[in-house]
Amino acid sequence: MKYRKDIDGLRALAVLPVLIFHAQLGFFEGGFLGVDVFFVISGFLITSILVEEISQKTFTFANFYERRVRRLLPALIFMTAVTSVLAYQFMITVDLQGYGNSLVAMSLFSSNIFFWMDSGYFDRVADLKPMLHTWSLAVEEQYYFFFPLVLLVVLRRFPKLLTLTVLIILVFSLSLATWGATNAPDANFYLLPTRAWELMFGSLASILIFNNAQLLEKLRAGNVLKNTALVVLIICLFAFDESLPHPSLLTLIPVLATLILIVIPAQQSFAHQILTLRPMVFIGLISYSLYLWHQPLLVFQRYISAKPNPVISVTLLVIACLLAYLSWRYVEKPFRHRNVTSRNQVYTFCGVSFAAIIGFGLYAGQEGIPSRYNAEQQVLMSYLQYSAPVGQPDNQAHCFLGEDEDYQSLSASCYQDKSVLLWGDSHANALATGLRVLQGNALGEITSSACLPLTDTHFPHRKHCQSTNAFVLEQLRQGQYNTVILHGNWYSHEDKISSLKNTLSALASLNIEVIVIGGVPHYLPDLPSFLLTKRLPLNAQSAQSRVEPTLFHEIAAIDQHLAAVSGQFDNVTFMSALAAFCESPQQCTVVLPSYTSPQQWVPTAWDYGHLTLEGAMYLSKSLPANALDIER
Repeated sequence: MKYRKDIDGLRALAVLPVLIFHAQLGFFEGGFLGVDVFFVISGFLITSILVEEISQKTFTFANFYERRVRRLLPALIFMTAVTSVLAYQFMITVDLQGYGNSLVAMSLFSSNIFFWMDSGYFDRVADLKPMLHTWSLAVEEQYYFFFPLVLLVVLRRFPKLLTLTVLIILVFSLSLATWGATNAPDANFYLLPTRAWELMFGSLASILIFNNAQLLEKLRAGNVLKNTALVVLIICLFAFDESLPHPSLLTLIPVLATLILIVIPAQQSFAHQILTLRPMVFIGLISYSLYLWHQPLLVFQRYISAKPNPVISVTLLVIACLLAYLSWRYVEKPFRHRNVTSRNQVYTFCGVSFAAIIGFGLYAGQEGIPSRYNAEQQVLMSYLQYSAPVGQPDNQAHCFLGEDEDYQSLSASCYQDKSVLLWGDSHANALATGLRVLQGNALGEITSSACLPLTDTHFPHRKHCQSTNAFVLEQLRQGQYNTVILHGNWYSHEDKISSLKNTLSALASLNIEVIVIGGVPHYLPDLPSFLLTKRLPLNAQSAQSRVEPTLFHEIAAIDQHLAAVSGQFDNVTFMSALAAFCESPQQCTVVLPSYTSPQQWVPTAWDYGHLTLEGAMYLSKSLPANALDIER
């Protein structure tokens, strides 16, 4: 197959938006479409090679897979080796465990299946998965297993049915993706059956060129078509975002644009001139290694700082370009040429390397190699599985409603014969552990997953919030309470805070003291990981370390809004949880003496913001002195 510079330029146009999107630089919101462009390019190149070799009767599976091994695996092994050293150094046990399992999946060409099965509500954030990007390699590798056989059978026995065969696979896969975009979005994103249509568009491009090369060369509208396709593709890279179903019928737009850019030669077009610029061609040449290296670098940046600095992100992308060049020059190129490395050398190197990768993956995937940490650090790690705070009274479980439960699931002991009522979401439920230790049986609680304490407010993902909050208001109107405390993760539902004034107005006529507590500090991905990454010791000196919560300024701004609304009512007191924990943006209380073992220090939150028992007691003691009758 003849080399085309514009294909490398198209690779550059695919990889650069992916890098910028993953670096979270604020533009190219549709940068993830670069992967779709890569799929079309791969389908085109592989089909072109296969059709040419099968037609000339020179095709063998041995040669085909040898070329794929030489092209893909050495650079992947090199990146994986370096990434594994960094993972061992920086990753906490739960993340190293996931990383180890991802290595095994990668080695078995099933990363896409692994990350599909690993995705979900309780999954660790994608930003902390160094090998996440290998899902797309797995899709291509699986395509390499089945498509050459399909093509071989069709071309040798039914050559006239080649185009029809590709179209049948394309239409079936696209139909499945259209259904999956709504009904199974995670599987739809990761799996080959719903991605094959993009590869088939590449195959279709190859067939069109193979059968109509001269006609396409003479196409009068070629320049206009190619220029328009480039503009459309660039617009998609800016206009698409993660809220759109993907892949879906909408994805046809950038995929068709890519098809046109490949099929139409139009060497005099503006688009062709752009794609064949030397910098574009160079980036295209190193695009595979660049794609491999960018994700681990960005992930480990987030391990060091949960709030990535754009300057650092750009610097890391520059470093990724340097590593990609070195990988292309000294790894990819030597392994591609048989006069430099023989087939036996390549297979021996890859076989031994993957055996080592699988071995390390199995070892790390068991428990995350906890022996790397001392006893103090292992205390922190134990909080990563923290789900029920120590010292929690038995009846508290009945006072917190899961996402599918309504107020009828509440135990009457949660709200009857109480003088104080705590009302809110899971953050309020976490606070209840500390309040209950100090307040005892006087404290009532009605808390519900992801339901802020706001009346007449619809929460789309929690169908029972409205009825539960209406039930709370009904209980308050019965007159048994002296005080009601409103608390929750206001940051997660900032758009709902405008309803607070209506809620406080409804409470104003009830002769009840109201305390509105702002959001607690947030640490991403979670405070135990944050402390482990910072290598902070658990002692009095670290109690107020120079640690800035990830969303300090955002939560502080919400506090100002909450305080302003609360200040309009005489019976309402606003309290900033952020101010209770943080003297300044860089000085926050992050560890406290254990309630059960005061000589041991524990984190104030067990995840990104849900308070531990100690954190909840600390915040409870900061409540207004005249609001609650509690020990100080």
